[in-house]
Amino acid sequence: MADSDALLVVEDWISEHFFTTDARKESYLARVLDRVKQWRDAEHPTTKSRFTADRSKLATAMAALYADDDPDPDAAAALHADLRRILGYEPGPYETTVNGPVRLLRSPGLEPTLALVEAKPAATLDELFARHAETLAEPYIVDDEDPITSATKLVSTLFLDHEETKFALIMAGRWLVVAEASRWPEGRYLAIDLHTVAERGDTKQGGEIDRALVAVDAESLAPDADGNIWWDATLEASVAHTVGVSADLREGVRESIELIADEVVDRRRAQGLDPLPQSQAQPLALQSLRFLYRILFLLYAEASPELKILPVGDPDYARGYSLDRLRELVQVELASPRARSGTHLYESLALLFRLVDRGHALDGDADRLVERGLEFQPLRADLFSSQATALIDEVGLGNHALQEVLRRLLLSKERSGKERGFISYVELGINQLGAVYEGLMSYTGSFADVDLYEVARDGNPEKGSWVVPVDRADHLADKDFVLDTDPVTGQKSRRRYTRGQFVFRLSGRQRQRSASYYTPEVLTK
Repeated sequence: MADSDALLVVEDWISEHFFTTDARKESYLARVLDRVKQWRDAEHPTTKSRFTADRSKLATAMAALYADDDPDPDAAAALHADLRRILGYEPGPYETTVNGPVRLLRSPGLEPTLALVEAKPAATLDELFARHAETLAEPYIVDDEDPITSATKLVSTLFLDHEETKFALIMAGRWLVVAEASRWPEGRYLAIDLHTVAERGDTKQGGEIDRALVAVDAESLAPDADGNIWWDATLEASVAHTVGVSADLREGVRESIELIADEVVDRRRAQGLDPLPQSQAQPLALQSLRFLYRILFLLYAEASPELKILPVGDPDYARGYSLDRLRELVQVELASPRARSGTHLYESLALLFRLVDRGHALDGDADRLVERGLEFQPLRADLFSSQATALIDEVGLGNHALQEVLRRLLLSKERSGKERGFISYVELGINQLGAVYEGLMSYTGSFADVDLYEVARDGNPEKGSWVVPVDRADHLADKDFVLDTDPVTGQKSRRRYTRGQFVFRLSGRQRQRSASYYTPEVLTK
């Protein structure tokens, strides 16, 4: 869901971070501001100027539609006609074919790529998309078939029967819904509550009005003279942005493996257990990676309810077990040592992992911590077996360490001048998650025999890094040391691994094969 309750991204129709971030580059807002500038410089009426002039009248007209339980169809038709004019669809540089509640728009000489669908005024999206409900303003007649009366079925039919139709805009009173052909079968769309937008009147540059109008404007959904569609390019940019996020995720997973392994080392020491030998460093690395991929797999499963791996949508699951609730918990500051070393997060995840692995049937013996109404189908996958994370489960993981891990899995990378946003696992996709996993399989875990510094070309570890003994680093250039920044003081210091600490790096052979291969001059000599 977007940062405005009037602009709703349903089932990750577009990357939420791309859509909601206030960053001025690589974002929906940046594209909105480009359009706002065009409107401001235009010498003719624009969507923004027409909406501003009629905003009060529109708010009144939309409110009147819902004054009783039986909206006036003539008033609804008049409102939709007004909206088409304001948004640039009528009149416009487009050829229009009308068939009942559908208007197909095309650029001259091209196939129609946009369908405007007129529905009855709906108070909620659930009402608009109720199965088998008669939600169209009038039936849509199909040759030799029963008339279509459902807006949902009509949009599906248009996308199936007209391959050239890429987008649809559903008008349903206060609601405007943007649908795209490949995302629609997955239940993914963008919805705008224009009545709320009009009533609030957020007129600041890049504010709610600008974001809403650009989403449904004819310049965004209808093709230009060459057949290009603004939303096509914007959705592609969102996916490209998500690919960049997957690179961030790879580094986040690598760092998280070190965090988990170091936590295991520290907790073994605190619990009086023997330190792990060097031969156990790589098994610990693989178990840490498997632990992380349990979380990533379930994040993807929650974002893909059609897989039916998790009881997504059940309020008991959302309140008590879902990974989505961890998005808030990762931001909570742990003030006391007891809170930092406690294992609430670890135990919550362990319970969810067991339920996914073993399942929970409604007619079986209920786990004492599980509501009887929740049902899990047993996955029985090696990833969730008890042996897959035995070294971790022997000592558990503290809340502070898991918070740091979850921040790296749930939030995009922190960069100067950009806000961190939540990673969309629907947009990220299972193939990219697999690529991250395969890339990290070429890394090797070890325990530092001596104190080490991390170095990289120009101090940037994103394209590969190296660790060198502290007592052999005197001749390295300052610019090649990887630096850490203290989150409180902002002071920078060389990244250092102390003796016994876990280190996770590309193995020598794999490093030589990688494009990021870098040997410090002092080691070459």
